[in-house]
Amino acid sequence: MNFSNMLYGGDYNPDQWPEEVWLEDVKLMKEAGVNLVSLGIFSWAKLEPKPGEFDFGWMDRLMDLLHENGISVDLATPTASPPPWMVTM
Repeated sequence: MNFSNMLYGGDYNPDQWPEEVWLEDVKLMKEAGVNLVSLGIFSWAKLEPKPGEFDFGWMDRLMDLLHENGISVDLATPTASPPPWMVTM
């Protein structure tokens, strides 16, 4: 990807609200000139709801939506918020 402009954006944590909101989020991002978001920062519990059970479908859909709208992704490690199941291990 060619970054000929200044990168502008911030953390985006859509794993914390319904997927139906994403289209409006992206619309507002485009209106604001956002061209980069960080994803996955607090999403460990959603990416791995049970030990060894992974769900990347929602992240794939989200990254496709952002890409289709010209918004790049800085994919973070989701270690900022370990999943609840980890506490009980």
